[in-house]
Amino acid sequence: MGHSFAIQSSQDTRGKAILPPPHRMLLDLKKKQTTSGVLAARSEAACGGREIEMAEAEEPLPNIDENDSDNQLAVVDYVEDIYSFYRKTEVNSCVSPDYMARQPDINEKMRAILIDWLIEVHLKFKLMPETLYLTINLIDRYLACQTVMRKNLQLVGVTALLLACKYEEIWAPLVQDFVFISDKAYTREQVLEMEKSMLHKLEFNLTVPTQYVFLMRFLKAANADTHLEMTAHFLTELCLTEYSMTNFCPSLVAAAAVYTAQHTLKRTSCWNITLERHTGYTEMHLRDCAMKMVCFHRTARQGNLTVVHKKYSHENFKSVAALAPAVLPM
Repeated sequence: MGHSFAIQSSQDTRGKAILPPPHRMLLDLKKKQTTSGVLAARSEAACGGREIEMAEAEEPLPNIDENDSDNQLAVVDYVEDIYSFYRKTEVNSCVSPDYMARQPDINEKMRAILIDWLIEVHLKFKLMPETLYLTINLIDRYLACQTVMRKNLQLVGVTALLLACKYEEIWAPLVQDFVFISDKAYTREQVLEMEKSMLHKLEFNLTVPTQYVFLMRFLKAANADTHLEMTAHFLTELCLTEYSMTNFCPSLVAAAAVYTAQHTLKRTSCWNITLERHTGYTEMHLRDCAMKMVCFHRTARQGNLTVVHKKYSHENFKSVAALAPAVLPM
């Protein structure tokens, strides 16, 4: 990979936008003790363990896959079974919402700094959206089962991105590219050692249903246009830096993003029988998650972690970050 894709080293500051590696911030950031206690366990509805019992509709629901009947890659004969399987297995790739309490040297703020930085790295490298969501999933699952010192947290992040690239991308960046973007805080050998550690701890399980997997299906059920797609992606990415969102399983986050995006754009029919059927959630199930998304949208431009807001302020993403936050019905 050429340097045009790589983030500039902090040693060269002449007229260039610098993306500072977070290891310097992490080393200086004092560990914060949580005063609110451990997050509550997920509810059965939030985990997707309870399917909605739908009354038989008077008219058959529209076939959202009708236009893809001739597209072999859409596997329309199996897609319902595939997503049913995703719903049943997604809880296996979720993490305990209190895992950070068991980490002695890192905290939620450090995780947020790391992920905010990785989102910008992902954008600079022009990687697939799937890669970003898998990266965050790998980080959380590894931190949930392995103690990590703050000096190695960025190493976990770049290694997770490396693994996700190998899994999702056609042309993955080289190991040396990840050494470079971390401002050479780690060596090639350290990245490779961390790669082995992560794969063994995660039992080589990289095939997991992320928020992105569900989001694409639910947007299809919503018959989404580009503005709805971008707004839903914006809201979902805002959730990535928020540790509290580990309390919600991926399908619920994706469904809530579509629901909140509809309200953000002031659409008349924000949640209908088709969306309930394909997501498995009613508006009542989505409310808590959607309210958090509205709060994240409201504060997205504040503070130091504003990469997602800047990204979706660009015209390439329809400038959806400039939209007023949704007003949800009471």
